[in-house]
Amino acid sequence: MLSLGDLVSGQSPVISFLSILPAYFISFLFSLLVLAILNVVHGSWLTSAMKVLRRLRRDTPEPHLHRLQLAPTSPEVTIEKESQLRNHLDSRSLYDSVELLIWHRVDAELEPFKSSHHRFWWSKHSGKSLAVLLHAAEYSDHLQYRDLKFFATSVAPYLGVSRETIEGSAPPWPSFMTDDGTPLELSWDWGTKDGPPTIRYSIEPIGLYAGSSLDPSNLIAGPAFQEQLTQSAVEMRLEWFDHFKEFFNGNDGECGFVQDAEDHNTSIFYAFDLSPTEVTAKAYFFPKMRARAKGQSNLEVLSEAIQAAPHSNTNNLEAWGMFYDFSSEVALEHEMLAIDLIDPLESRLKIYFRCRETTFNSVINIMTVGGRIRNPKLYQGLEDLRRLWNALFHVDADAPPERALREVNHRTAGILYNIEFRLGEQYPVAKIYLPVRHYSNSDAAIIQALNIYFQHHQRGKYMPKYVNAMRALFSPKSMQATPGVHTYIGCAIRPNGTLRVVSYFKPGIPEFIVRSS
Repeated sequence: MLSLGDLVSGQSPVISFLSILPAYFISFLFSLLVLAILNVVHGSWLTSAMKVLRRLRRDTPEPHLHRLQLAPTSPEVTIEKESQLRNHLDSRSLYDSVELLIWHRVDAELEPFKSSHHRFWWSKHSGKSLAVLLHAAEYSDHLQYRDLKFFATSVAPYLGVSRETIEGSAPPWPSFMTDDGTPLELSWDWGTKDGPPTIRYSIEPIGLYAGSSLDPSNLIAGPAFQEQLTQSAVEMRLEWFDHFKEFFNGNDGECGFVQDAEDHNTSIFYAFDLSPTEVTAKAYFFPKMRARAKGQSNLEVLSEAIQAAPHSNTNNLEAWGMFYDFSSEVALEHEMLAIDLIDPLESRLKIYFRCRETTFNSVINIMTVGGRIRNPKLYQGLEDLRRLWNALFHVDADAPPERALREVNHRTAGILYNIEFRLGEQYPVAKIYLPVRHYSNSDAAIIQALNIYFQHHQRGKYMPKYVNAMRALFSPKSMQATPGVHTYIGCAIRPNGTLRVVSYFKPGIPEFIVRSS
């Protein structure tokens, strides 16, 4: 209520009245005033006013949003204990005003959500995590808008049921993407010495009824997601996609879905690289369904699929033949095949496989394809890889290369690799994914090891931003206690012998949301 003191002090009654109104209601009144003025020039404004009202009602600020905080940029790269970390969280509302500025812009433009699950993945889970990473990697406002709008409209509706609806239970369709069934994995490509990072992510499209009697094999989301992609701004060539999807997933009726109670039932992944010039898409296919139906090995099914692909012939598969021969010499578990959704003559074929042997001698053997590749720059890169291996897995520098890492009994234990090649290339190129999820001591230790490595190579420019992003997304306790946030550290040896390093991690509800609730 207005008091006599307000009037005596000279404060306007109107201002006093407005000061006690909610901010969003004041915004609504102001919007109506603007629309009324526009009405004089442009005629009826009722439709526009109703749109504003619906949007304000839908976008009422989340509780305590004004309390979101961010640790200021610091050269420190260690993750402090929670009490120490709080001392850095002095910039009140920084996430609301800076890091999430473009996120809020996209959110305000969204049409009504397709479901509460859609809103969960966008508003409380991966959407805000992606926004934090894009800002930390210094993407321009234009690129942040492009990538967040694509995620909100084309990806978030197809990630399955909200984690809030299952109350800690296992998801009805656990994705093979991550060990806990989360259908999305984020990654931070550290780039070259002077270049900025690139943000990427991989997903498995999942329907809301996947795993139930209504959709036991998760067949509903895939076609809908693919149709959404074709309507988006992502340019794709689908010749190889159509071939491999039909070959592996049995669209010809020869391979029916039989649930595997002992292993995952995922049949396809998609991945998106968010480069400055475009969003590029990749697709990943699993041979296990056809292999089980045909009584073949995964490697045999992969070989048949590659040889039958458009533009493939005996004269342009020399690199594949080399790897196929090598696979008979070592115990490998062939998991999946990936392609770039571009012109097949330019696309890579990537075969992902796991080796349970965890010695560095085994790494050398696989990265050189059994000694078939003897490029001096490759061996220079292997020496650098061993330094990173030792730092991430706390291996002494003088430890013999035949010493294995500690034994871990898990479906995704061992070392993950891929080999890639294009049609007509003579040699395949191997990439290794170091499973820090299983063999490192903690996520804080992983970040510290990366920092030591990058400082050695004068590539630590973006480490403080990476650390602050991790602080915002994950709790200090979870980062200090055990590994589990980071899943892999991917390493490819470039032609000049340097390492291309990529951090992969599993998103959750961002820590700054948890702290503010």
